[in-house]
Amino acid sequence: MRKFILSFMIVLAVLFIPFGLPFLRSEEDAVQTDEAMRAVWIAAVYNIDFPSRNNLTAAEMCAELDDIVQNTAAAGLNTIFFQVRPTADALYKSAIFPSSRWLVPEEGDELAIDPLAYLIQTAAEKNIGVHAWLNPYKVTRGSADNPAFDLSYMVEDNPLRQYPQILVYHANGEVFMNPGEPQSQELILQAVEELVENYDLAGIHYDDYFYPDGDFEDGETYAKYGAGYASIEDWRRSNVDTLIKETYDLVKASGKDMLFGVSPSGVWADKASNPLGSDTYCGTESYYRHYADSRKWVKEGWVDYLTPQIYWNIGYEPADYAVLANWWQEVAKGTKVKLYPGLALYKLGDAAQSDAWLDREEILRQVKLNRSLGINGECFYGYSKIKEDYLGIRERLGAYYAN
Repeated sequence: MRKFILSFMIVLAVLFIPFGLPFLRSEEDAVQTDEAMRAVWIAAVYNIDFPSRNNLTAAEMCAELDDIVQNTAAAGLNTIFFQVRPTADALYKSAIFPSSRWLVPEEGDELAIDPLAYLIQTAAEKNIGVHAWLNPYKVTRGSADNPAFDLSYMVEDNPLRQYPQILVYHANGEVFMNPGEPQSQELILQAVEELVENYDLAGIHYDDYFYPDGDFEDGETYAKYGAGYASIEDWRRSNVDTLIKETYDLVKASGKDMLFGVSPSGVWADKASNPLGSDTYCGTESYYRHYADSRKWVKEGWVDYLTPQIYWNIGYEPADYAVLANWWQEVAKGTKVKLYPGLALYKLGDAAQSDAWLDREEILRQVKLNRSLGINGECFYGYSKIKEDYLGIRERLGAYYAN
């Protein structure tokens, strides 16, 4: 009953936050974790982790967020990467992007509460920092067999309806903002600025959706803006570099104690493709496939932390977790950038994966390997395993981190 009353009081407080004004707590009170970041991604797209459906009442929404905080704390974690913009939308009160259809029945519907504001306040009670997780360029989710090219579900004032010239309809069935168009960069940065100004976040977080795999129809954009570049590939990498650098500068210019980090693909480049690359041969090279030069971002200090998604087990020959953790640690050595690898908790116990993932010890082996390499943190994708305490993982992580 006490928990219900407390949740209800916080709901009322969040409901009465004036639109567009900074969240209730002062800047000095924003929760910032120490260097030992232990994080979990909370995905909103397809209602993977939150919300469980797109028509929850305010009380139901708060109850789900309460559970996320409780489970995160029980696992010994101190950071939540909360997905606030899956597809040109918002899971917070935004003056730029409409409310997300993963959160409300129809895009643009009024929010019952501001879930980001509520989560920040609730997580602070457990000394858990919240990073706003954005998908920078992705506009829709689809597949080659079932493309999501129909934008009629978007409300008229969605900025992507206002600027159709910056959209690229990709062969994979999804729509992207064109990274080469200045208007794309401006929209992304405006959303970041809104979040930085209005919420006491611990950080801003981008994931690995930059340029998609395969052909990308941006030849005309390259002809317009690509003068001076040796190739379209170099120009594309420069576009992503610009977004990363300008986001970092924006966050730091705020004067707030706030971090900026990115979670790129776990493989920057295979050594066979690039002499600076890792001893891997999995083919998912972000430098070439996504035009994401994440190694450069570390060397240039354009991020505070990097969370490469090393979603393979120890001993997996094409992309061994141990090989990649070592490689990334060498990249970060001598820089100010902290390394917090992303671990594939979602694979734990999945019979469709390699046998290593049937072993309940695999995740803890990776965590312990990190510590042996001097890597002081990690992030887990697969919150449902923590929620269910699958194979006792929540309890076992909590016990490990407590020691």
